[in-house]
Amino acid sequence: MSEKMLAICGLDCSVCKAYIATKENDWTKLAETAKLWSQPGEEFKPEDILCDGCHTERLHEFCHRCKARVCAKSRQYGNCGDCPQYFCKKLTALWKSFTTVSGEKAKANLDQYKENLSHGKVSK
Repeated sequence: MSEKMLAICGLDCSVCKAYIATKENDWTKLAETAKLWSQPGEEFKPEDILCDGCHTERLHEFCHRCKARVCAKSRQYGNCGDCPQYFCKKLTALWKSFTTVSGEKAKANLDQYKENLSHGKVSK
């Protein structure tokens, strides 16, 4: 089993369709994912979802403006689990907005991160 690549919000980038398609340089998968993630009024093209992971600058267009990511980056936190105000309204609203992934899974990932951090199993 591969190690998780934790996004700021708790999602696992290593299992994200956009991340995988980007790493594989698979434009067919990128196009399929862009179509899947598009909604009326917010439609994505394959180039909009190129992503090397949450801690890089090449991100899904949505992630550049993600309130939780912007907040954590401005406070220099590696993820929301590092914040003393975990879990805040920005983060819970983000989790509720997820349509193709589980906000509960993202929360569980951050909860596990915090537990590991408190037991010295990870470093910031």
